Amino acid sequence: MPHDAAGTPAGQIRLVLADVDGTLVTKDKILTPRAIRAVERLRERGILFTIT
Repeated sequence: MPHDAAGTPAGQIRLVLADVDGTLVTKDKILTPRAIRAVERLRERGILFTIT
């Protein structure tokens, strides 16, 4: 498998960047359990997560 300049296998996700409105929270500005679990699953896999 090819590797990138940092030695990470090419194609491996290392970071997820998301906006808040409509992605993480509902139109009523509620952070859902589903969104929370999705971020937890990313962290369990060693994938960084941040918001804009």
